Amino acid sequence: MSLHGNTQIEQNQSSSQVSIVIPTKNRYLLLLETIESIRKQTYANWEALVVDDGSTDETEAQMLALSKQEPRIRFIRRIQGNAGAPASRNLGVSHATGDYIIFLDSDDCLAPHCLEKRVAIMDNHPDLDFGVFACQVFCDRPGDRALLWNRETQDQENDLDRFLSLDVPWQTTSPIWKKEALQRLGSWDESLIIWQDWEFHLRALVKGLKYKRFAQLDCFWRMPVKERDSIGKKGITAEYLLSNEQLIADVYAMLSKAQLLNSYRRYLVAGLYFWLATQWSTYVKSTSEAVRVWSICREKNLVNDLEYWEGLVYFKVRRTRYIRRLAREYLSFRWPAYLMRQRHPATLQNTPMSTQLA
Repeated sequence: MSLHGNTQIEQNQSSSQVSIVIPTKNRYLLLLETIESIRKQTYANWEALVVDDGSTDETEAQMLALSKQEPRIRFIRRIQGNAGAPASRNLGVSHATGDYIIFLDSDDCLAPHCLEKRVAIMDNHPDLDFGVFACQVFCDRPGDRALLWNRETQDQENDLDRFLSLDVPWQTTSPIWKKEALQRLGSWDESLIIWQDWEFHLRALVKGLKYKRFAQLDCFWRMPVKERDSIGKKGITAEYLLSNEQLIADVYAMLSKAQLLNSYRRYLVAGLYFWLATQWSTYVKSTSEAVRVWSICREKNLVNDLEYWEGLVYFKVRRTRYIRRLAREYLSFRWPAYLMRQRHPATLQNTPMSTQLA
């Protein structure tokens, strides 16, 4: 059977359709690689919804020509409403006809067996709202980096805590969703400038959607290049940081409403505010904003009085390099590591494929 252009499903395959939603803007050459990885699938019952977010290159012409050759490819223009990847994904979902949905960025790729294996697993686990699969990092072509997106584990109980500590366990393409589960979860948050996938997946966990993680590696995430633009990529500006502040506040409220805000997670949320205050100090050079953000932790009782004052002093003196180093060493000694959050864990986008499931 040809892997290209054949819409007939083999008799031993499921009848479930998969809708693949692909937001894109001004990178048609990479998009063609993404589409090619879909056309090479061993599973035939799919539709690819390419949602254009205002491209000015050859994206439209290329996709319209390709959709004439391959009717399973549908090109959708976003002509009104919010811009950005979340809005494009929401538009794609509204047009999707499949039983399952996968979100695929327009520079990433699927392994040839991806859809066949995922559908078989989901059909065999009808109680699941979504399944999560391992992802490999690549640079120019899939397989050129022996790295996983992050360390894999069979312990799902701490996935929510991993998201809160910025140890993001999976990326956008790793899950396959039941369409009905997405309807219960709700839309992608179009107000967010960045971290949209982090919020979306964290919200799924907070809402208690049932899922399971599978060790099968079946998708590829392309490492960003400085010159390469993306729909969600923004510089670290005041606007960016204010968006992050609103997101953290929303996550805090979400956890509180779901009665999931235990003492450990209060520290994890405080760690997010510490990270945000550090961003204000480092990139916008605003001590006053750093202090204001850190003060939110005390207002919400996320830290005790001593921790609050120690953090306050840290942000007031950190503009001087030598004093900042001493203050950071002091906090590292005094505070738990998950409170003094300053960066993503070293395993993120950098886990050797030889790493076994923990």
